[in-house]
Order: sequence, then structure tokens, then C-alpha cells
Amino acid sequence: MSILRLILILFFLFLIISISIPIQILFNIAGFRLKKLYPLFFYKMIKVVIGININFDRTKLVKQGKGVLYIANHVSWFDIICLGTLLNARFIAKKEVSKMGIFGFLASISNTFFIDNENKNKIIEYNHFIQNKLKKGENFIIFPEGTTSDGNGIINFKSSMLECAFDDSMQINIQPISICYSKLNNIPMGIYSRRNIAWVGDTSMVAAMANFLRSGRITVDIVFHELMSIKNFRNRKELASHCEYQILSGINKTLKIN
Repeated sequence: MSILRLILILFFLFLIISISIPIQILFNIAGFRLKKLYPLFFYKMIKVVIGININFDRTKLVKQGKGVLYIANHVSWFDIICLGTLLNARFIAKKEVSKMGIFGFLASISNTFFIDNENKNKIIEYNHFIQNKLKKGENFIIFPEGTTSDGNGIINFKSSMLECAFDDSMQINIQPISICYSKLNNIPMGIYSRRNIAWVGDTSMVAAMANFLRSGRITVDIVFHELMSIKNFRNRKELASHCEYQILSGINKTLKIN
């Protein structure tokens, strides 16, 4: 049954992607607003086909004039589907993602901002770009772990990835997000089953995605923590520490991990 489920999902995903690529390219050329809005619709279609249920508190999504830098833990490629469904925001990703075949192409046309972590000369340029966009009202999503965890905890955040939140005006807002894979076929997942749908270790991206897609309907609890001004933090290490604590607390409380 899991193989049949996988085949059906892949068929419908192929249809959606085949139709969406020319539409997104057209919107990228024709209009900035449509360029930003279509990915939301695209992610929602993918979510329905894959069978992901998302629980979240809509009242926590409060925007105060300026853009928001959303800071989240990273478990799987499907984090992008979940957050992309809820947030009108650009993802920040490593340049290597752009070279991941069809996935990199989809990320590129959906307005992902790619950074080269190894090119120290461009770090200031990247930070200024993101800061300017945030101050103009655009939102960004970043995964400061720099890789994926097993979904049962988090990996220490790379504080250097959060430097973009600090500028001279200190006007930027940040909001930590806990992504919690909580149920499989409406039954609470344990530590092992959660690891099985995460993308960790030596598992290839294709194998990890196949495991996820054929496993069944997944429930994801998205915990939006308090929206805060960057003025509350003295430096990026303090910000990283705060976000680690908030996100891990959200995961532990939601998944009942002690």
C-alpha cells in the first residue's frame, strides 16, 4: 500500500510541478506581486497532495510594519512546504541547494535567496541585501542550524547566519518557529518513527523524501513564538541562544520529549 501511495503522490506532484513551472516563470517576468503570491498557492497544493496536516495558532502571526526574519529548526525538505504554506516569505538557503536538480530549480524560481557561506567577501553584501528588504516589508525564513536534525531536538545554531538581523537602525523584527513532526496517520510518533521521516545521516535526499511520502499522513505542529524586535538583543550570539531555547522548548512541550 505504501508503494501505491508513493506512485500516486509522485504522479500528482509531477502534474502540479509541470503546470506550475511555466506559470511561476511568467509571473516572475510579468508582476512582482504575483511572483511572491504564487509560491503560497503552489505549496498549498503540494501539502494537500502529500497529505500533511498543519496545526498552528494564527493569532501569533502578527506583523508590525517592517518585515520579519523567521528563525526555524530544520528537519526535512518538507519544512519548506509547511512554512511556505503559511508565510509569505523568501527562504534563505545555501548556494548548494540551487544545484539540486529540479528541487534547486523550483527553489530558484520561487524567489529563494541563495548565499555562499564560503565566500567571506560577500557576507556583508548578503546581510545588507536582506536588511534592506526586511526594512521594506519583505519577510525571510532562515534555518540557522545549517543542516537537518532528527526532529527530536535541535543542532546548535550558527550565530553567523543571524548577523543579517542586525543593522544600525535596529528596526528588524524576528520570530522563532518550532517545527514539530507530531503524528503519523493521526497516531503520536515516537523518537524512532520521527527519525525515519527526517533527512539525517547518510540518507540520500531522494531516499528521505520517499520514506516521508510513503509513510502516511503526517501531522506537523508549527509553534510561532513571540515576535520580538532585534533591539532586545546585544549581538548575534545572544539572539542565537534565545532562539535555540525558545525553539527547543517548543519542540519538547509539543512532542512531550523530556
